Amino acid sequence: MRIGGGNANRRPLRTVAGRAVRPTSGRVRQALFNMLRGLVQDAIFIDLFAGTGSVGLEALSHGARHVYFVEHDRRALMILQANMQRCDMVGRATIVAAALPQALQQLPASVPADVLFLDPPYASDLAEVTLAALVERHVLAAQGVLVWQHMARRVIPPMVLERPLWKSRRYGNTQLSLYAAGPTPPGLDGGEAPADVAELEERQRG
Repeated sequence: MRIGGGNANRRPLRTVAGRAVRPTSGRVRQALFNMLRGLVQDAIFIDLFAGTGSVGLEALSHGARHVYFVEHDRRALMILQANMQRCDMVGRATIVAAALPQALQQLPASVPADVLFLDPPYASDLAEVTLAALVERHVLAAQGVLVWQHMARRVIPPMVLERPLWKSRRYGNTQLSLYAAGPTPPGLDGGEAPADVAELEERQRG
């Protein structure tokens, strides 16, 4: 696995052996940062369920100002720290070594995030539990974007954290759903039409 773009392009990343940690594939990461585009530059980025850090490190490579990695698995944390060192990004990142949703209490509410990336284990209810806790924490900036990576065909809500579904794209068994204020959020790629929620839900049920 490698960084797919930005100033750390092609830097190799270590991963955890086995299936306990599911890293986001290079294809999905490339698609995500193509959609986010200018929003990542100088952004505060929170990587929830960070694993070994591939998404957050990609954000730093694309110009994010600071990334908060939230992870509790000890093996993943060791490799995350090694990956930060490999990419020379230690000074631009903070690791919150705690389980979600309790770990949200350790995030600085005084620095709202521009991008909040949520990638919980697919076969769990941690997405709903964490989203419910986020309602009380207000860690996302007013114009911030929530990115939810989830299993394809999962029925997802049309509104999360008072943000409507902006677009949702499928890549094999993985789907990225972006929630943002406004029809075309500032700094995001407006080249594609916003997702039609009814059509999306119909596809998910099909």
